Amino acid sequence: MVSGKWHWGLNYMFLHFGWKTAMGITLSTFVYYLFFYKELKVLSKKFSRIRLKEHLQRTYFRREHLAAELDKMDEIILDLGFHETWAKKCNEIKENIRKRIQSDFKADEHIDDALFNEVFEERFDEVRIQEMRKNLPGLLPKEKRVEIIDPDWDTRQDPVPAWVMAVHVVFLAWTVLNAHHTALFVAGLLFFIGFSMATAPFQNNLALKSPLLVGFFLSGLVIHGGLQAWWIAPILGSLKSFPLMLAATILTAFNDNAAITYLSSLVPNFSPALKYAVVSGAVTGGGLTVIANAPNPAGQAILKKYFENNNVSPAGLFKAALVPTIVMFLILILIFG
Repeated sequence: MVSGKWHWGLNYMFLHFGWKTAMGITLSTFVYYLFFYKELKVLSKKFSRIRLKEHLQRTYFRREHLAAELDKMDEIILDLGFHETWAKKCNEIKENIRKRIQSDFKADEHIDDALFNEVFEERFDEVRIQEMRKNLPGLLPKEKRVEIIDPDWDTRQDPVPAWVMAVHVVFLAWTVLNAHHTALFVAGLLFFIGFSMATAPFQNNLALKSPLLVGFFLSGLVIHGGLQAWWIAPILGSLKSFPLMLAATILTAFNDNAAITYLSSLVPNFSPALKYAVVSGAVTGGGLTVIANAPNPAGQAILKKYFENNNVSPAGLFKAALVPTIVMFLILILIFG
């Protein structure tokens, strides 16, 4: 949001922010490691058991081997006579419905019996197939079954092939290198979507909802962000370094750090010290709430399944992020600022 306007390159960011934030992350992680040492020790035992289960699954209970055996389910169903039983029951239901409907047309001399039977047979087969797709798909011919989307597909333990991961890294590098070249970026995105669809059996489902929402948010910020300048810009422009960083940290929790940095770029005559302070505040407060940083919703979508009711508590997130926020604040402005 500010690198182009303030001419901050990679070297500047690393020398003024990169190594300091790395130190803050390391120190905060170590503090939480000491605080949750007992809990982590219990989790390590559970993790060892999970790793053993994964090893057994990969070695002795491979998905494709079990699927090959269970793929004979059609033959088993045929041998058990389910098709004949269901066909007989369908014929009974069909005849009962036919008689009930046909009685309504006895008084209508313009209804031809052959036409009536033809229309009834077509409509009954149409509805029967629809209902069987929902409730009894295994009794339908394979060409009439709908494609099943496994709700537990992303939780499987099968390893992703190395070549698939390598292609993901290539797409990631392409995106970073061409982030400011729209045509190349969009072309890479389209090829990535195509690759993900073509290799769907080897990786998790492609989740586009959260990234698209983040992208729309940032687009809206650039297009409409200036409309917020009437109240945020005077606040940012009237503060000294320390209160400015504190205000940026607090405002970030409720407005997103990209919004704070973008609006700060609209303030004229910002000194280098004030620029450093506002960006430091935006970096510091980026973890206090879900909306404080654009990638946070994507991270919550990945991790929420490990929380009660599949939801991350906003108050719990704020309390958990408070100590790292204070650590980062102290490192960025009081010690090295």
